[in-house]
Parts: sequence; structure tokens; C-alpha cells
Amino acid sequence: MSQWCIRPGGPFNPEDPSAIRTEPSPHSRMEAKMYGAGSELSIVSRSTMSTWISDRHFVDEIHKKRRRVCKRWRKTCTRDLLYRRLPFLSWITKYDFSKLLSDANAGMAVSLTAIPQTIGYAAVAGLPAQIGLYSAFMGPLMYIFFGTVREISVGPNSVLALMINSYVSEGGVAYAVILAFLTGVIQLIIGLLNLGFIVDLISAPVISGFCSAAALTAIATQMKGLLGLKFQGSNFLGVWRGVFENLSDINYYDAGLGFLTIFILLIMRKLNCMMNLEVFKGQSCLQNRWISRVLWFLSSSRNASVLIFSCLAAYLLEINGLNQLTLSGDIEPGLPTFKLPPFQIERQVDDDEIQVLNFSDICAEIGAMGIALFPLVSILEQVAIAKTYSHGKSTDATQEIITLGIGNIAGSFVGAMPISASFGRSAVQSSSGVRTPMVNVFSSGVILLALGLLMPAFYYLPKAVLAAVVISSVMFLVEYEEIKPMWKSRRIELLPLVITFLSCLFVNMEFGIILGAGFHLLLLLHLGNKPKISVGEIQAINVIKTSTPESTMLVLGHATRPIPVQQRKSVRELVNTSAIEAKRIRLICDRSLHFPGIETFRSRINEVIHDEGCEKLIIIADLERVLEMDYTSLKVLKCIYADLQKREHTLIFDKANDVIQQHLTTAMDIPVSAFIQITRHNSCF
Repeated sequence: MSQWCIRPGGPFNPEDPSAIRTEPSPHSRMEAKMYGAGSELSIVSRSTMSTWISDRHFVDEIHKKRRRVCKRWRKTCTRDLLYRRLPFLSWITKYDFSKLLSDANAGMAVSLTAIPQTIGYAAVAGLPAQIGLYSAFMGPLMYIFFGTVREISVGPNSVLALMINSYVSEGGVAYAVILAFLTGVIQLIIGLLNLGFIVDLISAPVISGFCSAAALTAIATQMKGLLGLKFQGSNFLGVWRGVFENLSDINYYDAGLGFLTIFILLIMRKLNCMMNLEVFKGQSCLQNRWISRVLWFLSSSRNASVLIFSCLAAYLLEINGLNQLTLSGDIEPGLPTFKLPPFQIERQVDDDEIQVLNFSDICAEIGAMGIALFPLVSILEQVAIAKTYSHGKSTDATQEIITLGIGNIAGSFVGAMPISASFGRSAVQSSSGVRTPMVNVFSSGVILLALGLLMPAFYYLPKAVLAAVVISSVMFLVEYEEIKPMWKSRRIELLPLVITFLSCLFVNMEFGIILGAGFHLLLLLHLGNKPKISVGEIQAINVIKTSTPESTMLVLGHATRPIPVQQRKSVRELVNTSAIEAKRIRLICDRSLHFPGIETFRSRINEVIHDEGCEKLIIIADLERVLEMDYTSLKVLKCIYADLQKREHTLIFDKANDVIQQHLTTAMDIPVSAFIQITRHNSCF
């Protein structure tokens, strides 16, 4: 039998769930309850009333959650966040003609450096020359909207090109494009989730060893083009073995042109520094600012200059039938088509069989190591260069990672290889007077112009000149100057540097950086949890009682300090007749105690007892620098305390902080009397 209630209400509104009106069945027993005065009453059954209450509660919960979401949204989506994620909004409204001229000048200088470099890096990666140029314009275009450092120039670089080489040899251009896509996706996820701290796990010595090995390997891979040799081999040992096995086949025209180009490039690199030499400082005619600008321009555009003159010379020799140089050959002209990355590829297995690989098969062949390392190495270079040009300001590493991810994803849609910031091109861009990231419009425009118009001319580009450009660009990445200060300050950290360098050089880049980073982390774990225990002897401890019972004093030599009431008993025990005759030794621990290092503490105590040879010994453990202990260390300290008591020795903890005292007294059952505060004055160490 249903129960009924009467509640106040107005005319029934079907859109208002609070105004439910129902009529009782004629056979039901009526029970009415007034919910307040009202001109009209709605008769509602109790079952309907409970349903109404639950529905109302559900609606209230939805409204609460909606208000909570809206509040969080208003806190999260702020104007500051918008300007952080779209940094171009902060400078685009202040852009003027003077900034336009400065950016155009810097963009031209960078593009003249980028065109020959990116073609060379494509050769290092084993890719067609146009792929390097495809990679050099899409990333910078994305950097205009999302980048935060105006000096940074993104695009292909020697380290990533060298890492790509082994994958390109297996899967061709498609694998390079897929790697760019995967690298961008992972970087975007890392940036959005604020996981950039991962790169902090790779230390400076590991990075130095990695970059040095990458530079030497890149130089080795260019020796074939520099000497005009043709043989199989792409790693450091394989290339040099091939060079020595094919010495008789060296093209002396290529070798002569290559070494001459390297010499010219190194001379031109120092042109802008010539005015600072003592020989030229006295020549007033050479101190003109226009001469300085011309020398700077020649120095910045040195790669493009040798490229143009070598192409022209090779063309003149070719039409006269005198060309003995090895040329680059046909380069596909035209702009790239915008399309999806090749998530499915067909590969010729033999003459009659074609293998179809889908996206999961491609990822399986690339491997988890390659998929993980490309984003990390790219982020390392990007963040390092961003910090270099931050001018003392804080660097938004998260935004740089997001920008890099967007650039790599966008590049994969035009057939590009993975990209990151470039030290060389960023230096040129910085010294060119860049004002805003709009510089990337001009550098990308020149590269697109070269793709559309100049590709046929690159047919006459000698491979030896291209190899010389790459060698002269990467040879300064060998960080040999890091060895001397490291040897003087932290010799132990030369171990991860050497291990990373040798592993990258003689095994492969991926294995080397993982091995070096892992070894350095283990080394720090070992050193950081191996405390140094200093040992000293306390000459005299006495207790002075004054007229006031609350003013018991502990005297160490001539220095005094008040002792709390709760510690007076432990002081008396320490200085009773038997204790005065005992020898007092202080042990000073220099860091927090964790389970890898607590055994060092135990061993040191045993050594002190053995060396002293006393029947009774008071060991005062100075814990002032011990900020925390783990559970294993607490258990071991309890065992040490109990063991010393059995051997009639006394262990007292001096200057332990409140947290450690609480843990030792409550969890480990060490009595309060074991803790005391003793001044260090007049101690003999």
C-alpha cells in the first residue's frame, strides 16, 4: 500500500521536477502531511517522494561538479597561459619596420648557412638532398608561433642525422619520416604533461661524451665523399677500415678540393675576428664599420660561398670536358607535397614478393630504444641552446618541448627528418641582429625558393665540398676542453664521459648514451650514499650544578650550555665515576644515512673500537648533518646500539633533529637518554 504526502506547491509545471503532482489511486489509504502553509497542495506518494529526493540530489551533484569544473577551467585557462602557449601574441602587436629589416637580414644570413648544411646532413643520414631542405623550413615556420627564444634556429643537425643513418639503411626515407612523426608525438606528450625533468637524468659529462663521439663519427662518414671513395660502411670503425683498404682508389682531385675547402672555411670562419689582431688595430682604414660588416657577412655566409663557387667551377670544367670531380648528381626539384606520413609501406623482398608493413610493424622494426631516444636527444639539444641564449632569464623548457613536438609532427607531413636546434645556425642567427622569431619567415622563404629554382644547379655540387662543409661544421663539437677542468675538480666523472664516448664511437649512439647515463646514475647513487665518518677525541666533559636545580650545565672544556631537564639524567650517566674514566670518541657523519651507506657507519664504529682497544668507550655520534634516515638505517642503528651495550660501550646521539629522535625512540625503542646536545668547542680532532 503506497504512502502519500501533501506538499505545498503551485500550478503544475512539467518542466520543473520539483513541482511533481500525482493523484492517489482510489483504493489506497491516504495519509497526508503538511509541509508548510500554501494556497495549493500537491499530493505525492512516499515512493514518488523518495524518487524525487534522489533525483534532486543527483541534479545537485551535477550542478556542483559543473561549478567545480568551471572554477578549475577559469583558474587554468588564463591570459598568462594563453601567452605562454602562443608566445607570438606578446610581440606581434609591437612589430614594426625596423624589426622587419633586422629579421630579414638575419634570415638571409641563416638561410645561406642552412642550405649547404642541411644538404650535407641529409647525406650523413643517407637521405636524398631535398629531404634536408624539407626539414629546414617547416620546423622554423612552427617556431614563429610557439617558440620563445628568438636566437634559436631549428632544423636538421649532425647528431640526429647520424642517429637516423642506421634506420634509413633498413627502411629508406619512410623510416626517417615515421621517426619524425613519432618523435614529435612523444615530445608533445612530454611537454603537455610537464615531463621535461626526464632530460635532467642525463648529465653534462654524458652529453659531452655523446656529442664528441657523434662529431667524430660524422667526420668519419664524410671521409668517403672527401676522398672520392665508394665502399660499404657507415659506422666509425667500418668507414676507417674501408678508407685504409681502398687507399689506392683515392680520387686526388676530390681529396685536394676537399682539404682546400676545409682550409678556406676555417680561414673564413675567423674573418670577423681579424680586426681584433694587433697587426690590424693600427690600420685606421680597416676599422671602418662597413668593412667589419662585410667581413662578418663573408664569415657567416662561408658555406654558401664555397657552395656557389664550387658549383660554378664544376660546371665550367664539365662543359669543357675537364671535370674529374665526383658530383652530387640530380636532386629532385620542386616544393614538397603535404600528405600523411607513410604509415604503411611496401618493401621488395625478392624479385617476386613484396612485403607490406603497417604502422605497428614499422614501429617494431625501429624498436623502443630508437623511438625513445630520438625525442630525448632532440630535447636535450633544444633546451641546452635555449638556456644558452636566455640572457640570464628563466627558460620555459616546457614550451620549447611543445614547440619542438609540433615542428616534428608538421615536418612529417612534408616528408622531413627529425629536427632540433642547431648550435652553428643559432650562433649565426644571434650574431645577425635578430629581433623576433619572425626571422624564420625569411630563412624558410629562401629555402623554399632554393627548392623551387636552384635544385638543377646543385647537380654540379662536388661531393668533396659537401663533405668539407659538414666536417668544418661538426669538428668543433668535439668537447675536448671539458677534460681539463673535470680532471682538476671531479676526476671520478671522467668515467661516465669516457664510457659514453667509447660506447657511442665503437658500438652505436643509442646504446652509448643509455649506458653512460645509467652508469653515471649508479655512480652518483654509490657516492651519494657512502658517508664519510670523521673521528675525534673529546678531552673533558663535566657537569656543574648551580643553586637552581633547573640550571644543570654541561661543560666541554671552557664552553658551557644549558641542558634541558629531561636530559639531565643522561648527562649524569655520561659523567659518572665509571664514565669519566672511559675514553670519549666523537664520530661526525657528513650526510643523511640510507641503506647503501649505513654499513659504512657500522664498519667505522667497529674500526674505532678495535683501534682504541679500550674496555669501555663512549662513542658520541654527531648527527647534525644527518637530515633523514630510511627504515633500514634505523634498524641497523638499533642493532648497533644494542650490540655496544652488550660490549659495555656507550653510544650517544648528539644533535639529532626532532624527526630522527622521534623515529629512533618510537619505532626503534632507543631510549631518550641516548640523545644529548654537546657543544663542539675545545674538541680535539
